[in-house]
Amino acid sequence: MSKIIERKLRILAKWLKEETVYVDSYTDGALERAVKYGQEETYRRIGDIIEEILDMDDEQLENER
Repeated sequence: MSKIIERKLRILAKWLKEETVYVDSYTDGALERAVKYGQEETYRRIGDIIEEILDMDDEQLENER
């Protein structure tokens, strides 16, 4: 993988892990808050997965095929 693509993917992973969703405790109901917090957790998990894949060595990558 080119270094530029790897850098871009690492930036994407970082952004996903730092993403926050605005929750308005006055107008959002319990369901809306739960959905928004779920979105944040999903973003973080995707960021973690991207980093995990980028950190794999060649042997690990071949075993995932």
